[in-house]
Amino acid sequence: MQHKNFELASIAPPEMSWSSYEHFLKQEIQKYLLQDADNEKVFQRFFEKHPCLLPGPFGLIGTSGHYPYAGTVITQPRLVGSSNRIPDFMWIASDSMTIYPVLIEIEAPSKQWFTKKGKPTDKFAQAQDQLTEWKTWFAKPEHESLFYSLFSVPSSFHSPRTLKPLYVLVYGRRSEFDTNPRLNEKRAQLARSDEFLMTYDRLSPQFEARNFLCSKVENRQYVAKSIPPTLELGPSLAPYHALIHSKEAAAERNRLLTKERKDFLKSRFAYWDNYAMQVSRGIANTGDRE
Repeated sequence: MQHKNFELASIAPPEMSWSSYEHFLKQEIQKYLLQDADNEKVFQRFFEKHPCLLPGPFGLIGTSGHYPYAGTVITQPRLVGSSNRIPDFMWIASDSMTIYPVLIEIEAPSKQWFTKKGKPTDKFAQAQDQLTEWKTWFAKPEHESLFYSLFSVPSSFHSPRTLKPLYVLVYGRRSEFDTNPRLNEKRAQLARSDEFLMTYDRLSPQFEARNFLCSKVENRQYVAKSIPPTLELGPSLAPYHALIHSKEAAAERNRLLTKERKDFLKSRFAYWDNYAMQVSRGIANTGDRE
């Protein structure tokens, strides 16, 4: 008979409630859209701190119930040998049959999709060309094994699944099309195979992504860039987060966490990392959280 091989803390300072966090994010993104619409770097930093806003953690073709690899989005993942800019973000999503690297390019919200004559702008064409660069990289058969090596994805996770990269461009605002249905129809035809083109207005906080981190991959190791203020710990989450280093430093940087919650998380990360490394973890419920 199996038993629990863990103990939840008897007293745990609460994480930020989802309703409070969601309200905060909706206000913040609107503020940045008004004040910093020309500044892509502002949005890069903002999404690094709040990855639950980014599309694709559960894939983009239907909705998978599988968590992304390591429970994290990767910021600025480097595709070795790529001749152009690296992606801004990448999820390694999956379902039972397929691994979906979801590569995301973010451009300034102020950029226009079309000229006054209804032709795609040069800036849009340049942005979409980034997706072409990544497609070209993944088109080389030898890059499949290189991809898994670069991002330390073991065969136990990806085999025998098929690799199917997906490409996301977040660009401009919906207001460009509000009074021009024809342009909106034309916009819908711009996406090529495996591409998903969207405006900033499509982005919204995803409750299911409330426990996902943002990490940088350095020398094939995942290093935490940020943790969300809604982060919970527990047996069902530990195997994902155990792959990520420097979570304590990321917790310390989060200004939305109370000091009590920060100290608690920093004191418990190692416990759950050790639990995740056990050969036999015993029984656990998804509701076992602290």
